[in-house]
Amino acid sequence: MLEFKDVEINDSALFEEYAQPLFGLEACFGNLYIWRKAWDIKIAHDEKALYILMENDEPSFMLPPFMKDEQDSMCGAIEKCEEYMDKVYDIPLLLKGVTPPVKERIERDCPGSFNFSDDRCNYEYVYNRDDLANLTGKKFHSKRNHINRLLAEHSFEYRPYSEDYFDECLKLHDKWIHSKGGMNEDYEDELVVVKEAFTNMEALKLRCGLIFIDGKLAAYSIGEKYRDTAVIHIEKADPDLPGVFNLINREFVRNAWEDVEYINREEDMGIEGMRRSKLSYKPAFLVEKFDCVRK
Repeated sequence: MLEFKDVEINDSALFEEYAQPLFGLEACFGNLYIWRKAWDIKIAHDEKALYILMENDEPSFMLPPFMKDEQDSMCGAIEKCEEYMDKVYDIPLLLKGVTPPVKERIERDCPGSFNFSDDRCNYEYVYNRDDLANLTGKKFHSKRNHINRLLAEHSFEYRPYSEDYFDECLKLHDKWIHSKGGMNEDYEDELVVVKEAFTNMEALKLRCGLIFIDGKLAAYSIGEKYRDTAVIHIEKADPDLPGVFNLINREFVRNAWEDVEYINREEDMGIEGMRRSKLSYKPAFLVEKFDCVRK
């Protein structure tokens, strides 16, 4: 039976040994590592595949197995996942984060064996990098206006993150939490994630950009490069400064992500306001997600 262990920062090398036929935030090792405590993530591997388990409120496999050889059938690896869930939790297998190419591969390798259900809340929003960096054209008129109104009354400066700004970033994050009604369980988890990201910025090859308004920290954004895409994991801004979220979005892309084609701003979690906001930036495409269970 599979033997799982906690995720360690040097597991990034192990992660890279296995083929990753995925396009999405769950395939980013940095994202996996900073969320490992909040989601109780464990990993295991054998000669065929890498397995990622979430042992939180509803134990499930975060993703289908990562196959070392892309030509190998996934059926045997999935059966090992099923065996583990049956013996350890006595529950059926649930695979999360199944993208269309992986869904096709499972259907090819294990025809007629699995059902797939749409997971719209976890669709990821992917944008053309140049669109977010330049905000040109009629479709971005309102975004430019938000930024212009802010800058008509204030000066701004973009700076890359250094550890000297750690305390200031946490104070800004705390202000954002209070603007949302105060600390809750979800915000506690996210705060752990934020601290992990800042503490392991260099080791995880994360990038972070800061916006200062009139000399005071007003926004930060943290992301990770994955193939030809920047995946934006965390973004916070001063809730008292309208337009600053638009500004950090633009300036982070302009200054930190010249070497990518796409910007992935992750999912909307089913939150209506977040969905409207992400759609308003006119994504180039959405990364569809499915849950997978045995028929």
